[in-house]
Amino acid sequence: MSFTKKYFALIVLASLLLGLLWPAPGMIIKPYNAIILMVMMFFSCLKIDLHELKNVKKDWWRYLFIVLLVFIWPVFISYLAQLFFHFDKEIFVGLIIVSAVPSAVSVVFMSDLLGGEPTKALVSTTVAHLSSLFITPFLVWLTTRTIIDIGFLSMFLLILKLVIIPFSLAQIVRFLKKEKFLAAQTHSLNTWLLVFLNWGIVAPASGLFLGNVKVVVWLSLVIVLILLTIIPLSIWFGRNRQEKITWSVVNTYKNSGLASVIVLSILPAVGLLGVIAYAIVTSFTIVVLQWWSLRKN
Repeated sequence: MSFTKKYFALIVLASLLLGLLWPAPGMIIKPYNAIILMVMMFFSCLKIDLHELKNVKKDWWRYLFIVLLVFIWPVFISYLAQLFFHFDKEIFVGLIIVSAVPSAVSVVFMSDLLGGEPTKALVSTTVAHLSSLFITPFLVWLTTRTIIDIGFLSMFLLILKLVIIPFSLAQIVRFLKKEKFLAAQTHSLNTWLLVFLNWGIVAPASGLFLGNVKVVVWLSLVIVLILLTIIPLSIWFGRNRQEKITWSVVNTYKNSGLASVIVLSILPAVGLLGVIAYAIVTSFTIVVLQWWSLRKN
């Protein structure tokens, strides 16, 4: 097992700490966040075979349930949490955005690493990303329209650029049958790109993060509540151990890079607090899931 696979979650946590404790290089990286994310999406999408989507037909309602869990349940809990915690509007909107983005494409190799079914994870995250064009802007607009003006169309176009362009380019490369060498390097390359992306994500909000520890703790509690409800649901929904692992990973690990680029396009840096808290809590969760999986094995 490669170093980046074995210690993926710990590498992600370390990259988040870099952004918090050494923000200066991250501020240099920040203007290139969208480009880094699109490159990562391109390499990740090289492994997506559209023929795999035929698997949706026989279990379409199961994938529909998982997609609803990925999007709607986290947004529902985050929306309810605002009634109790009364976060500032920018922080609340940032939390809603990260709750409303799809699972990261890296859930495919995570499922494989933890003993799940990477094919089902691949189908789930592909459907989720394609659906996010409409679902993410709609959920953000629906839950935040009374407190902040966020245009559905502008968010739709941003997600179209960040997701569909790299997805389409990857499918062109696959059609030309030039993906094998690139795909073989995908995991290690994307892991180190993620280090730089997280560095660039966290750095603009590092001072705010360290100066608002109490708010971050409350945000983290909301995210823990989301995971404490969504992981048991995922385990219950799985028909065997492999599916239980797969659905747990798919519903846990969000595309924080996509969320951060969206947040910074419409909100000040304080809106990143929810994104950073989500990334930290879910990375710790993946470490726990990996320990649990190894223990079961």
